[in-house]
Amino acid sequence: MENSDPIIDMQTVYATIVAIVLVLLTVRPAPCRETRFMAIAYHDVVRSRDELASDAVTVDHLVDQFEWLVANRYHPVSIDDLIAARDGTRPLPERAVLLCWDDGYRSFYDLVLPLLRAYHFPAVLALVGSWIRPEMSATVLYGDNRVSRARFLSWQQMREIAASGLVEIASHSYNLHRAVLADSAGDRLPAAIAHVYDPATGTHESDQEQFLRIYNDLNKNQAFLEKRLGIRPRVMVWPYGRYTATALAAAAKAGMPITLTLNPVPGTITNLREIGRIYPTENPGLADFRGYLDPDIAPPVRHFIKVRSKELLDPQPGGEHRYSAFLDRLKALDPGMVTFEPVLRGRHGLLALFPNQVLPLARDRLSRLTWHTSHRGGTDTFLWLSARLLADPALADPASAHAFFRQMGQCAFTAGLLVDQPGLAERLGRSAPGTIPLREVRYWDPARRRQARKQLLKESRDPVISRIMDDLEAFQEGQPFIEVGLVLPLRTLGKLDRRGVTSLLRYVDFLVVNGEGVGPASLAQQLHADLAPLQGTGLLAKISLLVARKSDRDDLEPLLASLPEYNLINWGYAYDDFLHGRPATPRIRPLISKATFPFAVR
Repeated sequence: MENSDPIIDMQTVYATIVAIVLVLLTVRPAPCRETRFMAIAYHDVVRSRDELASDAVTVDHLVDQFEWLVANRYHPVSIDDLIAARDGTRPLPERAVLLCWDDGYRSFYDLVLPLLRAYHFPAVLALVGSWIRPEMSATVLYGDNRVSRARFLSWQQMREIAASGLVEIASHSYNLHRAVLADSAGDRLPAAIAHVYDPATGTHESDQEQFLRIYNDLNKNQAFLEKRLGIRPRVMVWPYGRYTATALAAAAKAGMPITLTLNPVPGTITNLREIGRIYPTENPGLADFRGYLDPDIAPPVRHFIKVRSKELLDPQPGGEHRYSAFLDRLKALDPGMVTFEPVLRGRHGLLALFPNQVLPLARDRLSRLTWHTSHRGGTDTFLWLSARLLADPALADPASAHAFFRQMGQCAFTAGLLVDQPGLAERLGRSAPGTIPLREVRYWDPARRRQARKQLLKESRDPVISRIMDDLEAFQEGQPFIEVGLVLPLRTLGKLDRRGVTSLLRYVDFLVVNGEGVGPASLAQQLHADLAPLQGTGLLAKISLLVARKSDRDDLEPLLASLPEYNLINWGYAYDDFLHGRPATPRIRPLISKATFPFAVR
């Protein structure tokens, strides 16, 4: 037995090795748990292009889009699927997409439901109670116009849709899909976010009054749909996609913890409270439709101007000459964004442009300046939170600062904030965890940045960081989906390598490098050295350079035109003299318009 044949032993060894290898080849690693999905907000569907409105699609394009989803292995999912994935009872499929239709148009029954049945696609349908309550022969107030009630679904059609097993009936409010009076200037803003202004008393409704108004409306629609359809919705779809922390609380109390927005970012199963949706407009073809469904969204190009807040106000309260000139200037230049401060400098300190209990009121103009700049001027507004404001003694108490920024968020309908706090970049860099994957920060997702800031607020022991993060979070109670930019002195950029920039971009959406006090020759030299470590990383797409405009005879235009040599494509200047049209529109528009993007980023 001691002299057993070694050949037999080796054959056994080889067989064992082969068996192990075969097992290893057949065992696949467990797939990563999907957490993200895309959601699409459709509205009306029409048969021909002659019937198109801006938010409608033709049925042939809708069929093309459904076919494309199937061919590219996308998986339309239901609200039940999202809940199951959140709770860990059933994984979310790869390339999951949530299909939604807002407003309850008749076309959903005539054109969409047959397609959902043919493709076995689930969907969400959001109904406005005040639009479907009247008889079919009546008219309803739709925006500023009266339209036929017959444009919307009949009750028999809604019952058939609800019984299909494919469609989640959601609430789109009872009567919040409209504008309400929001200030003394006569501005009308979406009902779900405005504090209603009473001209008889010259006051706004309180936070509690706003909450009750929204809750009563949502609860009314719940009861109404339950009575007529036997369904009490668990999903709220915000009119115009606009909502606040108060509105979210009202929806949850009314039994709708899941809400759909128009935040153009991927949804995530970890936050069904604020599901972002893309919003196809202008009847997109497949080329545009494919782009909508890419969850890795490239950062926007930021060509911007900075203006002085005091120049936006006429000498006499209520005057509109200066602001009208400003809007005309924006239409002429077409910049991607404009920045100004939410406060003015007075003789005895800062004065606010919105009602609050901390700083004296200069004028109640912030709502008008932000809302109309976006909707009439076609330009996003960013509020510049200057070091002077952040260091004001009146804001030294954390509770006062929280109240101040919360009230600002209720009045400022803006795309974002720019934080100009000396030393904050260094503090944030020290707070960031070890190594941050580059992929985590290269793409555009303000909701993800906010979650990182909220986590930092919980964990940081740095009083400056805690204070700034709390200020931002207080603002976002009123404006949940905004971008936040961090302003850096040029000298600070030189101290940051790739890891340093990545650490900052974990918490903010982009960086603004302030080169206002640097001459062109010195600026060119510093940019060449400071940007070298960032070349080829993709991070330059999230860096903007601010330069100064000294006069009409300086070299602003050649300076901006030279920036692509450093692979910079984002820039702005301070200050634009919109009252006198300086710098001259023909010269500066090609360099500042959001329509101008001739450069590649490496």
